[in-house]
Amino acid sequence: MKKRVFFLLLAALMMPLAMNAQHNAAVHIDNTVNACVSYTWPVNGTTYTTSGVHTLISGDTLYILDLTISPEYENIVETPISGGCTFAWGDSVYSTSGVHTQTFQSVNGCDSTVTVTLNLATSATKSYTATACDSYIWKGDTLTTTGVTTITDTTGQCDSLLTLNLTILNPEQKSLDSTITACERIRFRWAPSASWITITSNTTLTSDEYSQSNATARALFHPRTVEKCYDSTVTLNFVINKNSTYTVVDKGCDSYTFNINGNDRVYNYSKIDTISGLKASNGCDSLIVLNLTINRTPEVYISGDLRVTPGSNATLVANSNQEVSYRWSDGSTGETLTLNNVQSNTEVSLTGRNNTTECENTTHVVVMANVAIEDVNDDMLQLYPNPTAAKVNINSAEPLKSVSVFNLMGQQVINAGNASVIDLGELNNGSYVIRIEMQNGTVATRTVVLSK
Repeated sequence: MKKRVFFLLLAALMMPLAMNAQHNAAVHIDNTVNACVSYTWPVNGTTYTTSGVHTLISGDTLYILDLTISPEYENIVETPISGGCTFAWGDSVYSTSGVHTQTFQSVNGCDSTVTVTLNLATSATKSYTATACDSYIWKGDTLTTTGVTTITDTTGQCDSLLTLNLTILNPEQKSLDSTITACERIRFRWAPSASWITITSNTTLTSDEYSQSNATARALFHPRTVEKCYDSTVTLNFVINKNSTYTVVDKGCDSYTFNINGNDRVYNYSKIDTISGLKASNGCDSLIVLNLTINRTPEVYISGDLRVTPGSNATLVANSNQEVSYRWSDGSTGETLTLNNVQSNTEVSLTGRNNTTECENTTHVVVMANVAIEDVNDDMLQLYPNPTAAKVNINSAEPLKSVSVFNLMGQQVINAGNASVIDLGELNNGSYVIRIEMQNGTVATRTVVLSK
């Protein structure tokens, strides 16, 4: 650009000189010229291949040429282009592979030649084999007969010739009769797209009901394969069993054990309990309502002559903390029992039964015949309180040598030494015999009832 400005200034400086040489000369300036590769100036017939400013004086005219020469371009794409069946490029669409050239205009208006290599696909022929029941859908068409079908597929990049070798099987009729058992209700549908049916009682359904086709039943119960081509009629028999509830009214004495599925539940108090998780014989849930009453077993004990001299009579008295009926071991039912002429230790049992609650208890005593026992009157020896809740006091006119406590089976349960106070609080309720030996050798026994 600077060079061109320089030449223009030079031409302007030379103008007066030229005009002095030719007083009547005129100036003509040619506008800027853009050319591709070369330019021939008509003024002098000279061909220029480079850009620049050129001047010429001819007669009385000065010619000035501001010339720009632009090159032409040639581009070769080295990497082949792979396409489908056709390739659109510029204003052309190519359908064959090979080397192709196109000429475009560059930004300066000169030619730009581009060469590419195309690798295009060709049309294809494909064959298929299929076996189906009744019909076969292929490329949107439903085919129902065995044979060869040929079509031209234009959905891809290239047209393809497609051939189908089809075998249609005739379906075999097949039915299914099935029973479905449920508790209370069941929700059922023939297919994922069908509506749900709630069945609450014994019902029979076939595959044609509720607008269900044999094809739906076939898909569910007899799927068609190459080996099995079935039409299906399905009959479903629904058996709806009901859950059951049972009420058990029972009672127990002190405790009650209820066995559930092999596991024991122990109840110690009256209550109404609802037990679930059981199965009835029909496989449905069974709910048990247990109405339970727990009664307390009566306390029964025997007092009276529990230690006698051989040959004496012994009178025994029945006692209880409830209203009960008594039954002695000899079968008698009175509140007292007299044993005549007791010669040796004699075992006696007493059963007390509460006829309202049906709870009963049995106690045993041994009436002991002992020649070593001396009769000590109540003025000489007193035990109190009797019955007692725990402690027994001994008031004796003679000093005590030893005190022992025996149960009614003759077993010693306490050795109190020479203590005048005995604590029975650790023993069970019942009757106990206290043996007291004095310092003078006298032995006495007393029966005490423990009732806590």
